[in-house]
Amino acid sequence: MHAARVWLRQWDVPFELTPWGMAGIGALVLSVLVMVVGCFLRKRTLLPAGALWGGLLLAALFVSLGHLLAFASLWQLHFPLLLTMGCICLTWGLLRRWALLFWGAFMAVEMLQFIGFHQYGSRINSLVLAETFEASMEEAMAYLTPLNLALMVPLLLLVVLFIWLQLRFLRHRSRMELLNTGLLFCGLCGAFASCLRPAGQTVNYYWPACEVPELVTAVTEAFTINEATINQVEGLDSPADKHSSLPLLSGKEGVVLVLHIGESIRADRMSINGYERPTTPFLASCGQQLINFPSCISAACDTCQAQIAILTNGRRNINDRSPGMQPTVGSVIDLFAKHDFSVYSFFGRRCAQKLKYDRVVQLLTRQSEARFNAPGYPWTSVEQVKTVLAENAGKNLFFFINNEGSHTPFNHYDRENPPFTPTTPDFQNPAAQAEEVNNAYDNTIHYTDEFFRRIAALLKGRPFVYVYVSDHGEYLGHDGRWGRGFLGQHPGLYHATDGCKVGMFVLYSPEFASLRPHFAQSLEQLRENSRLTVAHEHIFHTLLGLFGVKTPFYEGALDLTSSTVQPYTGPQPPRHEN
Repeated sequence: MHAARVWLRQWDVPFELTPWGMAGIGALVLSVLVMVVGCFLRKRTLLPAGALWGGLLLAALFVSLGHLLAFASLWQLHFPLLLTMGCICLTWGLLRRWALLFWGAFMAVEMLQFIGFHQYGSRINSLVLAETFEASMEEAMAYLTPLNLALMVPLLLLVVLFIWLQLRFLRHRSRMELLNTGLLFCGLCGAFASCLRPAGQTVNYYWPACEVPELVTAVTEAFTINEATINQVEGLDSPADKHSSLPLLSGKEGVVLVLHIGESIRADRMSINGYERPTTPFLASCGQQLINFPSCISAACDTCQAQIAILTNGRRNINDRSPGMQPTVGSVIDLFAKHDFSVYSFFGRRCAQKLKYDRVVQLLTRQSEARFNAPGYPWTSVEQVKTVLAENAGKNLFFFINNEGSHTPFNHYDRENPPFTPTTPDFQNPAAQAEEVNNAYDNTIHYTDEFFRRIAALLKGRPFVYVYVSDHGEYLGHDGRWGRGFLGQHPGLYHATDGCKVGMFVLYSPEFASLRPHFAQSLEQLRENSRLTVAHEHIFHTLLGLFGVKTPFYEGALDLTSSTVQPYTGPQPPRHEN
C-alpha cells in the first residue's frame, strides 16, 4: 500500500486512503472473487445488459429528484449515479422486495429535502428536526400551504413510479446477480472516488450511501439536544438554597420587576436602533426612561438554550463546554421569590407543548404563584396582567413574560391596521415573497411595541423596571437564508451574521428611580454601559446588581449596573456588519 501511495504521488495523484476507500477496495476484491467462483460454477454473477441499463436509468431518475447537489459539479455526476445503482442492487439482493419499503420512504424523504432546500435554504439536520419536534400547530400550518400540499401529489406519484420501476427491472434477477453487481458498482465508486480525492469533494460525493447515516445522526442529535437541554436544567440547584439577602426592599414597596424574554426580534429591525421604518414608536417616545442596548448578542438560535443563558448564570449555549460557560445554578427568579417578590408568569399558547420548551420553562419559572396563557394574540395577556396588578396593589411583583412576538409565521399583529403592507407572508417560497414576509415581520415588532405601551400604561404610578431581551433573531433573506433551520449545518454561522443581534432595553418609571439612591445610581451606570456589546450572559447578574441582591453567585464583571463590567467577548458578527 505504501509503494502504491508513493507511485501515485510521483504522478501527482492526490492519494488518500479513507474509510470509504477501504470499503470500496474490499467490495471490489469480494466482487472479483464472486465472479471467479461464478466462472467455475458456470453461473451468471452480474446483471445482464438490459437490466443494467434499466437500473442506470432508474438511478438517474432518483439522483435527479433526490440529490441536492447532483448537478453542482457535472464531472462528478457519474459517481452518485453508479453508487445509487450499486446501493439499489445491494438492498434488493439482501432484502428482495422488502427493499421497496426502504427505497419508497428514502425517496420521499430526499424529495422533501430537495424541495425544502430550494424553498427555505435548509436541509434536514438536527436543528431542523429539534425545532420540528417543538413546533406548535400554528407554526406547522404556516408551511402546510396549498402549494406545498399540491406538491405532495406528484411527489407520491413519483415514489410510486420509482417503486414500480424497481419491480420492473429487478424482481426476476437472482440474488447473486444483484449482490455482485451492487458490490462491483459500490466498490468502484468507493475505491476511486475516495482514494483519488478529486478537488472539492465533500460527503455529498458519496450520496446516497452517506445520506442514511446522516439522517440517523440528525434524528439522534435532535433528541439528544432536547434531552440534554432538559437534563441540564433539571440538574441545576436553586440559587435560593444558598445564603442571600435583599437589604434594599422589605417586600411591601409595590415594586414591579418585569422580565420579558421576547421572541425572534432582531436589533436592526427596531427603529430605536436606526431602522428606517417606525417599528418601535412607543419606545422612541420614552425619552430618558428608556435605556436601549443596540448591540446585544444572543446565546443561541434556540429558545430554550437562550432562556437558560438569560435566567441562569450560564454564558453560552449548551454546546460550548469551555470552562465557566455552562450554568452552575438555576433561575434568578428563585432569588427574587425568596425575598418577597410574588412571581407571575405570562406565556403565549406555545407553552401548551409537552416537549422541551414546556418542561424547561416550567423548571425555570417554578416559583410562579400562577401561570397564564394567552389564548390568542399576545395582547390578550394585557388583561391578565391588569388583574394581577389589581389583586396585589401593595406587593413587590416579579412578572415573567414570554410570548410569541415575532416568531414564525409572523402573524401576531393587528390585521385590521397593519402599518406595513402588503402583508401576506408566504413561507412556500419566502425569497420570492420577500417584501410580504419582511412586512409581516416588521408588523410583529410594531405590534410588540404596542404591547410594551399597554403594559407600561398599566404600571404607571408604580415603581417598576421593565427588562426586555429577545431570545434569538431570524434570517430574513440576509446572506440568502431564511429562518434558523440552516444553522444546524453550520453552527458558527449564526454568530457570524447580524441575525444573532437581538433587541434589548430597560424601561423604568420615575417612581422606581427615586425609591432608593441605589436604584438611581444603578440606572445611570446601566445607561453608561449601554454603549457596550452585551449579551444574554449579563442579564442574571444585572438583575441582582440592580436590586442589590447579595448572593455568592453574583459576578460584578457581568453586571451592567457596575462600573467594572466587562463587555461580551464571545462569538459575534464582524464589526463591518454593525
